[in-house]
Amino acid sequence: IQHSRFSPYVNNGGTVAAVAGKDFCVIAGDTRISTGYSIQSRKGCKLTALSSKCVIGTSGMQADMAVLFKNLKMHGVRYQDDHGREMSTESFGQLLSNTLYYKRFFPYYTFNVLGGLDSNGEGCVFSYDAVGSVEKLEYNASGTGS
Repeated sequence: IQHSRFSPYVNNGGTVAAVAGKDFCVIAGDTRISTGYSIQSRKGCKLTALSSKCVIGTSGMQADMAVLFKNLKMHGVRYQDDHGREMSTESFGQLLSNTLYYKRFFPYYTFNVLGGLDSNGEGCVFSYDAVGSVEKLEYNASGTGS
């Protein structure tokens, strides 16, 4: 008899992609949430705006996505209250890297792409691994379809 082992992680699938140019950044993601061969929802959201110039796209585990989005938004609101201005895209990029590194021993099961306009008004895309290593790119795709 073969027993399945418990895993705290479930990959709900999905793909997010981003492309940046001189004065723009486009980020897109699918809306399907699945588990194995079952479709849980066709209306799931994998993108969220962190500021007027910054959007994060995430695929992976839906529960971890929700917690990560809530955490980043909370830090963005707190920063705005303390400093009287929005957090920059680069700052959100570093915040996400620090957040992922903080959780490195039991990481968020998310595959993240952060995009937006930097402080010079140029498009930028940041790609992350599970423990917060970040790379600034012109384009990136993440998730099951990358």
